[in-house]
Amino acid sequence: MISPAETPTIPVVVLLCTRGMETFLSNALSGMLRAGIAPAQIVVACPADEEASIRSVVSSQAPAISVLPDASLPPTNDGQYAGFASPKFIEICWAKIGLIRRLIESHEHLVYADLDIGWLRNPLSYLAQVASQYPIAFQTEGLPVFPPVLCCGFMSFRRSGRSIAFLDALLAAKGETRDGRQIDDQAACSLTIAQDPTWLNDIFPLPESLFISGLGYRVLQHERIPSHPMAGELQPFLFHANWTIGLDNKQKLLATAHCWSVDGADKAAPATSSLGETTDGPLVSVLYPVFDVRGDVADHVRKWIDHQQGIAPQQFQVIVAASAEAPIDEAGLQKVLRPLDALIRVHRARQDTELWNAAAGAASAPWLLFVEAHGWPDSDALAALAAWIEANPDKSACNFRIRNPDNYRVARLMKRWFAQTQRSWTEPTTWQRLHRTAFALRRDVFVRLGPIEPFGQFGPPLLSARLHQRNIRIWMLPVSGLVHEDASDMSVHIDDTRDYVRGELAARSALPDAEFFESYFGPSPFHGARPILPAAAAWSLFKGLSTAALRQPSLAASSVRQAGRLVPSLIPLRLRRAWLLARIKLDTLRIMRTPISGASAWSAFRASHDYIIRAEQMRWMSENPLPPIRQSRTIPASELTRHACLGLHTLEYYGATALRWSHPAVLLRLAAGRKTTVRLDTRNLRPGLTARHLRAVMPGGNAVSIAVTPSGEVLLQAETPPTSSGVADLVLIAPELVEPDTADQPGRRLGLPLFEVRIDFA
Repeated sequence: MISPAETPTIPVVVLLCTRGMETFLSNALSGMLRAGIAPAQIVVACPADEEASIRSVVSSQAPAISVLPDASLPPTNDGQYAGFASPKFIEICWAKIGLIRRLIESHEHLVYADLDIGWLRNPLSYLAQVASQYPIAFQTEGLPVFPPVLCCGFMSFRRSGRSIAFLDALLAAKGETRDGRQIDDQAACSLTIAQDPTWLNDIFPLPESLFISGLGYRVLQHERIPSHPMAGELQPFLFHANWTIGLDNKQKLLATAHCWSVDGADKAAPATSSLGETTDGPLVSVLYPVFDVRGDVADHVRKWIDHQQGIAPQQFQVIVAASAEAPIDEAGLQKVLRPLDALIRVHRARQDTELWNAAAGAASAPWLLFVEAHGWPDSDALAALAAWIEANPDKSACNFRIRNPDNYRVARLMKRWFAQTQRSWTEPTTWQRLHRTAFALRRDVFVRLGPIEPFGQFGPPLLSARLHQRNIRIWMLPVSGLVHEDASDMSVHIDDTRDYVRGELAARSALPDAEFFESYFGPSPFHGARPILPAAAAWSLFKGLSTAALRQPSLAASSVRQAGRLVPSLIPLRLRRAWLLARIKLDTLRIMRTPISGASAWSAFRASHDYIIRAEQMRWMSENPLPPIRQSRTIPASELTRHACLGLHTLEYYGATALRWSHPAVLLRLAAGRKTTVRLDTRNLRPGLTARHLRAVMPGGNAVSIAVTPSGEVLLQAETPPTSSGVADLVLIAPELVEPDTADQPGRRLGLPLFEVRIDFA
């Protein structure tokens, strides 16, 4: 069982594609990437004779996805799809089990998925948690029988004696039945469990509400939710289009469940009923969350209904979503709403993003307009949006023009802040963002890329990145817009900024795609060129560098310089954060209570904004320390930042292979009291590097032996000392490389290029 302090290994996902299934492969990969699964976590296996065509499909989605041509997989010489229950189908089923059995030897945890699966959310963190308790997990078929019928189209295997024995038992069951028929892998699975029910002790049947089979397609048709309040909503990870036969039927079933995204599925469509019939319903659903209203709810909603001009009343509806626990004047609000509009209550909703998602589920229009509660729309806002939609049938997303008042100090600061921020979104070196005050999305796009994830202020930027990742451009409405009613006090901006930072860090922790986050949002505060170091880590690095300087006086100057840079980080995070909080309070006092100039107020506002971010990052780091490495494991470059491996730069690529450069001094936090071997794969990217160029120090421990292999693997061997915390620190120091400075920032200080780190405990 994995220790609660240990981060479970994120699995690789294995797909098997034979000839005739290329379009389904493209759809599956598109869905996986959209759900946030990193390309480096995906392996596509194929018959050796299909490698070229499969690589073509894969490269169109993400070149970093691995393609595994396997000569043991059956060739598809006839070029035809292998129909269900055909001899070719059964041959492929057994080839799949053999493939998994071979791959489990080299992967700590793998998930197999059929190509007729639509990916809605990333299930890998969930499956990693399951694997910490159960070595095997299966999707189930949704039948009222026990034991449950396991589906071999979606399976999870953590490498263990029991999982390997189960795969071997399946392969042993391959053969013919008494009547001479060949059985497939799923029939063999049921037979194996029937013969030995104790296998169920090792197999976790995945919840049918999260891993939906073809029988549950109606769950994903997004029909209007009931008028009575619900305490929650289903959030499935995937939909498996089984229980129907033939590629055309499977494609239709995936499309019905909003899980088909190739061959023009992104084109705009007219409003349809749950049965797919064209309707004459509204064009736009306004999603209004009762959250941070800054005024009377009915007055705000009335602006979206009675005050709108130039648009027919039946062309739009307003969905008002409020927390079930929030006190609101429902009777007064119902007087404003029309029969086409709706008020829904959402239990335990604490964010406007939760209310937006609930309102989107209740909406019936093909376009969704997400608005903040404290925006005041122009009288022609909806007419302008309707005209833009009609003129741009191929577009999928747009922002409204947002204006800010300037008749009080905070409003003037926020007006300047928003203008500067929005200008930065249009620069050619960056990507566009949705403006959370008011943005419109096609409903089918939101169904595929949503919901807005529960990360507070960070939710819309995360959705914006998903749009950009799928090449969906965010346009600007050419005319009309809203006035954003700014709060009169700085405390709202401070709270919103803190919420954004917490949301971003929570998203990084929950969604394991480092490549995605670092591409769009930069490195986490734990890493990068100028990371925030907790004092304990800084002290370990400081001691390691000091010890190395004493042991090798010829290299002391370099070690002392590096140790000197750590001095500010030796102060505990709580004291550094307290200092920043004091500066925030002082700046707020200066801005709100003293007659300073506009230029001084702006300077204090900008400085305070940076302090808020840094202070909240420090708070998060104190509450969520990176877990030490306690078990033997291989950690690719993309996953290093999820462990207590401190002193790493942002993810980059050498060809198509991910790597991270370390700082000149890097810290590994390991299980204490264990014989340990650490292998760092550098692939000779620093040619000429030998063991004499490196120094390794284990504070409080014995000497560390260092070797460098001809292939560029740095090999460290030591016995970690016993400690009261159960954690021992290892500091590795490499000669410093300094990149040239650029126009806007100094060059990075580099140590070792790390493609992979392998830790083995004896």
